[in-house]
This record gives sequence, structure tokens and C-alpha cells, in this order.
Amino acid sequence: MEENRRVRQQRTKPKVATLVVLLLAGIAALGHIGATLAFTGPSTPIKTSLQPELNRYFLGPLDQGWSLFAPGPYSQDEYFTMRACLSSADVCAGGQEAGAKFTEWRDVTSEEMVKRAGNMFSDRETKQSKVIHGRLWSAASDLSSDARSEIEKPFIQGTPVFGVDLGSSAASDKYSSSELSNLRAYKRLEDTAVGFASLYAIEQWGGASMVEIKLRREPVTTFAQRHSETAKSKPIETYIGWRDTKEFSEAAVAVWK
Repeated sequence: MEENRRVRQQRTKPKVATLVVLLLAGIAALGHIGATLAFTGPSTPIKTSLQPELNRYFLGPLDQGWSLFAPGPYSQDEYFTMRACLSSADVCAGGQEAGAKFTEWRDVTSEEMVKRAGNMFSDRETKQSKVIHGRLWSAASDLSSDARSEIEKPFIQGTPVFGVDLGSSAASDKYSSSELSNLRAYKRLEDTAVGFASLYAIEQWGGASMVEIKLRREPVTTFAQRHSETAKSKPIETYIGWRDTKEFSEAAVAVWK
């Protein structure tokens, strides 16, 4: 009888391994909940300081930019255009007077749209510039007028955009927490756009030292004016000055091609 009771106690007594697993799972769950609240919550100095880590945790390398709900109908056509400087960085910095070789402007979105014409199930490869355009345009729209003027300037040969490392204490002293948050969000998406343009330059010209980007929106003719031959829409552009190209491994370039 006594032996049977001891056996039952041993069976019901929680094991150390089980407690450890439950404890770790609880800590991970609480950490995830806390990070979620910080990521989706209002902008605060604490959130601003944690934003790079939060972006890496929630967005990561597989960030697709998908929307949860269906978007509204398009009211404009969006185009990602770019050109490149094919000379060395030093020559490109000197411009045409130094003999720099520039490409013509390329409408990358229109080139992609040719591939997806008539194909409602076209893959992500034919929509990359569209996605980048939409997200970068929105981030640029959140910038102040002074910051929008800054992004039009060339930041080359290692000079950081806005003239300061946005993760440094100098940036925290220079900008308010809300403005710094907007600048960091924009910079992350600009880096994506410059990387995209860099890969395009590798594919088209074998590489480049610098790239220049223009995002263009052309309002769609309204339904009431659809039969008017004189109806015209004025394009709106967001210009991003010259930037150093991004470097990629051979494996990454091979996947791109």
C-alpha cells in the first residue's frame, strides 16, 4: 500500500525538465507580447531606441509588405525610375566635367509590366518596383519639408543620408523622437530602393558606382473625363539624389539574375 502511494506521488510530481520548458515558454511568450505592444504602440523615446531591433524581429529579411485588407482602387499609376553612373566613384563624384559616364533614365516599372501583361497570376518578380515605390513614397511623405529637401541631395562616398548616422547619439540630439522615428523608417526603405537599383544596374550594365532614383505618380484620368482628349494629368515626382550602390555577394547576384 505504501509503495503504491509512493509510485503515484512520483508520477504526479512535476519533473525539473518540464518546469524548465514551461518557464522558458512563459518568458518567450511574455517577451513576444511585450515586443508586439511596443511595435504596434504609439511613438515614444523607448520605442524609438528599440525600433531597429523591433523591425528586425517583426519584419526580418522576408518582409513582403503585404496588406491585411484589400486596398482601395488605384487613383494613380506609379513608376520607379533610375539611372546610374558607371565610372569609378571618384570620377562619378566629379560629374561630367571629370568624364563620368551616366546611363539614360530607365523606367523599371514599365519594363516589369511588360512581363505581367495579361497574366493576373504574375509572380513577385514582376511587381518588385511597384511595392518598393508605394512604401518608399509613403515614408517620404511622412518627412518634414526640410528632410524632403535633404533626400534630394547627393550623399556619396560614405557620407550618411541626412549627414548623420541615424542610430547615433548625435542624431538623437539633432532630431526629436518622432522625427527621428520617421527618418529611420524612411532610411530603411531608401536602402531597399538603392539595393534594388544596384541589382538592376548589375543586371543591365554589369555594375555601377552610384545610382539616382525618381519615383513618379501619374494621376489616372477621372471617370467623368474618360472620353476627353484634352484631359491631362500632371505627374508628381519624389526625387532621391545620388547614392553609393549597395554591395552583394555573388550568390545574391546569381539569385537575382
